[in-house]
Amino acid sequence: MKLTSVLMISALNSGAGKTTIATGLMAALTKRGLNVAGAKVGPDYIDPTFHTLATGNASYNLDTFMTGRAGALISASRAAKGADILVVEGVMGLFDGTRLDTVKSEFEPDPIVANPRALTGSTAEIALLLGAPIVLVVDASGASDSIAASVLGARAVNPSLQIVGVIANRVAGIRHVESIRTTLAEFGIPLFGWLARSSDEFMPSRHLGLIPVQERPAESRNSVRDLVGLIEDGFDIDRLLLYATELNMPQFSPKATDPALYGTKIAIATGRAFTFEYVENRDILRELGAELVDFDPTTDEALPEAVSGLIIGGGYPEVYIDQIAENHHLLESIAAFASSGGVIWAECAGHMILGASLDGKSLAGVHPGQAEMGRSLTLGYRIASTSSENPMFGPDEVFRAHEYHYSTMQDGGSDLRAVGRTGPSTSGYVSPTIFSTYMHIHLGGSGTAAARFLRAAQNRNVKGSR
Repeated sequence: MKLTSVLMISALNSGAGKTTIATGLMAALTKRGLNVAGAKVGPDYIDPTFHTLATGNASYNLDTFMTGRAGALISASRAAKGADILVVEGVMGLFDGTRLDTVKSEFEPDPIVANPRALTGSTAEIALLLGAPIVLVVDASGASDSIAASVLGARAVNPSLQIVGVIANRVAGIRHVESIRTTLAEFGIPLFGWLARSSDEFMPSRHLGLIPVQERPAESRNSVRDLVGLIEDGFDIDRLLLYATELNMPQFSPKATDPALYGTKIAIATGRAFTFEYVENRDILRELGAELVDFDPTTDEALPEAVSGLIIGGGYPEVYIDQIAENHHLLESIAAFASSGGVIWAECAGHMILGASLDGKSLAGVHPGQAEMGRSLTLGYRIASTSSENPMFGPDEVFRAHEYHYSTMQDGGSDLRAVGRTGPSTSGYVSPTIFSTYMHIHLGGSGTAAARFLRAAQNRNVKGSR
C-alpha cells in the first residue's frame, strides 16, 4: 500500500500569505513529478480552487465543526488517495477555531469544554488529527529578529504540535532574509524559504476573498506558473520535504451505491457565478448513485433535460447579476421546475436566485425574498434545525452549517432555526420539495442528508427541461 506524506502550511494570523505559499509549493512539487494532493482547513471554497489549479487534483475541505473529526479524516483520506504528498493549507491563525460547540443552546444541551490549545475547526486540531508537521508562514514586512519569538510562543501554547520551521513572506531583500535566518538558527528553527513583498500580486482578491480561478483561468494559470519560479529560487524544497511525515490513517471505503437511487439525475449550477461548492458533496452524491449534470445560469437557457433534483450553491451572483437576470428562459425554467414539484437545494447565492429579486433585478420568484448587497459581512458557523418537512433533514434534526455573505434579504423566511456566535436566529424557506437558505452545508456532516435529498428527487421524478 502506498504511503502518503503530509505537510501543514499555517500562520499565526490571516493575511500572512498561506494560500500564495501553499499553492506555489503544491505547483513546485507537482513540477518535480510528485502526485500532490491539496486540502484546506475550514469551510473556505476559493482557496481549494487554486490548489486544484496547482496540482491537477481535487482539493478537499477538512472541517471538524461541520463534519466532526471522523468526517475530517474521511475528507483527508479522499484527498490523499494515490498521492505522494498531501499539502494542507490552514485557516486563519494556527489556534483560531470556534467555541460555538462549547455554548449551551437548544441544539447543544451538553456542550463540550473548550480546548484553547486546539479549538474545534482550528488548524491546530487538524494538525494533531493528521499528525502533520507545521510550517509557519510569517509576514516579515515589519519584523526580523522577533519572528523567532512568535514561533517559540506558538510551540509553548501546545507542545504537542510539530512546528518544524518557517517560511518568511514579504521580505525586503536578501539582507532581511539573512537576518531572519541567523536569528532563527540561534533557536534551532529552520528557515525553509522566503518570498518578496511583490508576491502579493499573484492572488488578487475582493469582498469575499480571492477571486476564484473559474473567473480568470488564464490569468490564474500564469500567476501560478510565475509563482513556481519564485518558490524554486527562494525555497529549500529538498530540506522542507525531509520534515514531511507519513500520513497514517484508516483507509476509507465509500458507501456502496444504493440501487434504489441509481441514476437519479441532479442538475448543479456552475460557471463563473456559482463557484462555491464542496467537491466531497459531489463524491457523496455519486457514491449513492446520482448522475450529476452541470449547467451555467449565466448562459444556459433551460435546466438540463429530465432532471429530478436541482442544486444551486454559492458564489458571486451579484457580479453577474445582469447575465442572470436577463436569462429569462432559465429563470422561468427554475420556477416551473419548482411549481411542478421538482426538488431543490439552494444555499446562499442559490437562495438569492430562488428569491424575487437581487438589488431590484427580478429573479426566479420561487420564494418572496428580496436580496440586497451591503457592506456588512455575515460570517460564521451555525447549528441549526427545522420542524418543517423538507428534502434534506428530518423534523427537528440538528445539523451544522456555515454562512458567509454580504447580502441581506427582506422577506427572507423563518423556517430554519439556528444559533451562531451572535445568538439565535431564524431564516430560510423549506417545504417538502425545497430547502433554501443562506447556510452552506457539507454532506459529510450528516449520514442521511444526501440520501434523503436523492430519495425526495427520485420520488418526484420530475422532468426539468422545457
